[in-house]
Amino acid sequence: MKNRSNPTVLDLRRTNRQKILQLIYFARSITRPELIQQSGLSAGTVANVVTELLTEDILVEMGMEESQGGRPRTILSLNTGFGYFVGIDIGETHVCLELFDINLKKIAAVLPAIHNGETEPLQIVIQIHDNFNLLLENAGINADQIIGVGIAVPGVVDRQDSANLQVIAPIWNWEGVPLLSMLKKYLDVPLYLDNGAKAKTQAEAWFKGDQPFDSMVALLIGTGVGGGIIQHGELYRGPTNSAGELGHTIIEFKGRACRCGSRGCLEAYLGALGILDRLRDLDPEHACLKLATQEEAIRGLVEAAQSQDVAAQKVLKDTGEYLGAAIVNIVNIFNPQIIVLGGWVGILIGPYILEEVEKEVRANALKPALKNLRIEMAQFGDDAISLGAATLALEDFLAYSARWGNRSVKPEKLSFIS
Repeated sequence: MKNRSNPTVLDLRRTNRQKILQLIYFARSITRPELIQQSGLSAGTVANVVTELLTEDILVEMGMEESQGGRPRTILSLNTGFGYFVGIDIGETHVCLELFDINLKKIAAVLPAIHNGETEPLQIVIQIHDNFNLLLENAGINADQIIGVGIAVPGVVDRQDSANLQVIAPIWNWEGVPLLSMLKKYLDVPLYLDNGAKAKTQAEAWFKGDQPFDSMVALLIGTGVGGGIIQHGELYRGPTNSAGELGHTIIEFKGRACRCGSRGCLEAYLGALGILDRLRDLDPEHACLKLATQEEAIRGLVEAAQSQDVAAQKVLKDTGEYLGAAIVNIVNIFNPQIIVLGGWVGILIGPYILEEVEKEVRANALKPALKNLRIEMAQFGDDAISLGAATLALEDFLAYSARWGNRSVKPEKLSFIS
């Protein structure tokens, strides 16, 4: 008789269950023979795991596949009524909360602003609590139907002490804020916390194709510059979870001042503030500098360059060179399958400069690293960080789904937000 309390046996069972559930999740619908073929597991193992997942209401049978001469095969799929995820993006100017179904289709959202001076940790926690309840109320669901809540923050999340994660967010002078512990006092649901760029990178890697990418780097340009690294299908974090801070790689020794306190960081040249500072150096009276917001100014800069404005063209040409240099370094160091350019600035300037950037990369990166390399725009827009935050909870669910078995949640149908 097998010893089910043996840790090795339990780990193997969990690994098999995780592999099968992930295959079903990303396939959306699949048959048992396909699971056997794609997982490499025995028919008996697949049968046992599928039976468990059906009993726990995580899976449902969706009818029969048309027969090609043999016995009809049952189609398996996730139970879309099993539960929901929430993704929370704590940004520099807002807190975005979004509700997703189990397949990460958006159902509802609230987007409260962060007012000047209201960035103390407890103020942010209370705002999340109040708007979390509002989100669920608007969608007509209960907190016990939430599988997990992912929170993305604009700073480094030190994960060395897993029981007491610390947030370092220089933009708000947060130094070692125990944000997750604070939130647990207000929200009685499973919580997951990480850096926003990492969360967004995971969303891009998981949902850019039929299967998650094994190796990918995302370069995310906004007010600042962030990034994320996928290696062997997982986020590479480093010992203190600060890996992927591509914006703070040094590209010019003793160069422009950066918000982090150092000089010469990529962010000081590629971020919105850095781009506009370089425009100011060329033309202090440029019309784009008089626009109300950073987004309007960057959008206006691209439009001016397309209209043959010399200063705008010069700034974007230099921006492309800095971006090209950054990507060359990324390619030579990490050898990814794909590099994704995102962030609101990246999305605005990318179509204008990406072709030239790619030429620079292919001319200067090491040739072996260029084989099969793709450089593409991000597929997700402004709400990608909330989606990415939700994947933090989804990742844990796929790995440890047995924690949520037999919920028997059958909520009313909700309309999706596209």
